[in-house]
Amino acid sequence: MKKSKKYIAFIAPAFILYTVFMIIPILFAMYYSFFNWNGIGDMVFIGLNNFKRLLTEPRMSRIFFNALSNNFVYLLCVMVLITPIQLFFAYVLNIKIRAHKYLQLMLFLPYVVSTSIVGFFATLMFDPNIGVLNSILSSLGLEESAWLGNPDLSFKIFVGVVIWQCIGSGMMIFYANMKEIPDSLIEASIIDGAGELRKFFNVVLPQLTSSLSTNITLSVIFALTMFDIPFMLGGPQGGVNNTIDFVNMVFYRYAFGGAYFGETSLGFGSSISVTMFLIILTMSMLVKALLKKVKIDY
Repeated sequence: MKKSKKYIAFIAPAFILYTVFMIIPILFAMYYSFFNWNGIGDMVFIGLNNFKRLLTEPRMSRIFFNALSNNFVYLLCVMVLITPIQLFFAYVLNIKIRAHKYLQLMLFLPYVVSTSIVGFFATLMFDPNIGVLNSILSSLGLEESAWLGNPDLSFKIFVGVVIWQCIGSGMMIFYANMKEIPDSLIEASIIDGAGELRKFFNVVLPQLTSSLSTNITLSVIFALTMFDIPFMLGGPQGGVNNTIDFVNMVFYRYAFGGAYFGETSLGFGSSISVTMFLIILTMSMLVKALLKKVKIDY
């Protein structure tokens, strides 16, 4: 009984903070989503009309599903592109190539830089009017590009900026997991004549199930809550033709930006946040269930 009281004493502060700043706001958002309310005036109960307008009204549903599709396309890029890159560099650091300490610093440094600064410098690079790249192209007598103003390039540029900034986080999680692999396994594979490729797939990768699970779960949540970098690159409207528009940006526009028929609507914004909460919860549970079933034999 005394031990349990000690545990409660340690858990209580974090539990209280989590409840006040996470659980209660979620419950209030669910409550507000059933009302027509601008945050100041009277609250008018409208039932599920906010959700109906979000999902079925032609203009609003087009905006929402376009943004949601961008979230899922970005999530696909994370799964097939960013995570393998993180895994590759983690392994490169683990085998201690020449100058691996310098490489580790250079790869992890962008992650600790503020996202607003990353977005600002990316804008300086790719802005079609004042961007550094267009200045270089102009000085070389080459044709300038619209870059972020080009709908065919803006999403690719966004993914490139995210890779540059976020590669360090997942890489360090993989790297920490690799450091826990027993040396005896690595030495046994070397004695058996395994090369680096075979050693990675047959020895190292099967030991990374915990870090893979962590990284994939975090990636799902991060991809479905993306806001800051596309906001910096494309503004609140999500760039040209909404090519880098994401659901959190739609929420911002309608809850605080006056995009809801010229006025703010916390009720309608809450319906967007509740919908995304349910999508993220479902995706997280699905990923957790799939990862439990996946077993790598070695």
